[in-house]
Amino acid sequence: MRILLLILTLYGTIAAMKQSPHGPNLKHDCSACHTASEWTIDLKAIPFDHNGTGFVLEGQHRQLECKMCHSALVFEGTKTRCVDCHSDVHQQTLGFDCAQCHNSSTWIIENTMDIHRQSRFPLLGIHALTDCNSCHPSASYLKFESLGVDCFDCHKESFLATTQPNHIEEGYSTNCLDCHSAKSYEWTASGFNHDFFPLTEGHRGPGCADCHGENKYGSISAECVDCHLTDFNQAENPVHDPNAFSSQCTECHTTSPGWKPADYRIHDSNSFPIYSGKHQGEWNKCTDCHANTDNYSIFSCIDCHEHSKAKMDNEHDDERDYQYESNACLECHPQGREDDD
Repeated sequence: MRILLLILTLYGTIAAMKQSPHGPNLKHDCSACHTASEWTIDLKAIPFDHNGTGFVLEGQHRQLECKMCHSALVFEGTKTRCVDCHSDVHQQTLGFDCAQCHNSSTWIIENTMDIHRQSRFPLLGIHALTDCNSCHPSASYLKFESLGVDCFDCHKESFLATTQPNHIEEGYSTNCLDCHSAKSYEWTASGFNHDFFPLTEGHRGPGCADCHGENKYGSISAECVDCHLTDFNQAENPVHDPNAFSSQCTECHTTSPGWKPADYRIHDSNSFPIYSGKHQGEWNKCTDCHANTDNYSIFSCIDCHEHSKAKMDNEHDDERDYQYESNACLECHPQGREDDD
């Protein structure tokens, strides 16, 4: 009986010595890593190519001992996700794709702007200089909870507290981008988005109150004459008689300062071609044809065309109802050409 027990013990010991600690499915020969003299492994001398496992050893991973990742010495089935080895210090606020922010060489993040640019909220203007804790109060604990991306989500207090102008009384939209630029570094007028009425040239200089009054920033008329009626009524060269001149300022003026240059180009279609046809370039100022600046309905043809009345009478001797008079000239020559019907 004792002999049988000894045989079984020896058999078990031999079987245990033959079993690999790396599991039954290891296909590599022991000599690939070990020598006959000892089990100690010289990692630099091992010809084993870790790339073939589907997990390339890069950065810090190249410096680790095998058992740091393979603690049971069984290599088969080793998990490869970052979170399988590394604790989620962000407490499930950023997901498990660590490679979005980190690399295998260091945990330090050097491309925060690029990372944020791929998010729902790219960092523009003052946001690019703002400390992370200003928006993420738990950032010091490495937690980055999901935040709203609408301006009002962060700037509600500023909206409610603003008095110049009072955003509540004026009924302003809570969409800050309607008025402000996300690229601006301040809330003042220089960062104000006035694209709905472009402040160009002459409109660039005045202060807000010149058009809006004191703290009245509600909707106002965009019609020129509603702001410039006094200029229209006081104009002297020429006098802007409302019976002769349209109150639609853009028919003659641009937004250039000083109301110049001014081109009354609708003169061609409304009354007589002076910017085209025979009279193009033949005049310098309105008074060349309209000597009476109190009434621009009065014009002169015979004062400009230095032909004698006798010569005109002779040329028109076969024209019925001919008169040597400016209104008659226009009636027969509405386009200013000799061959007008």
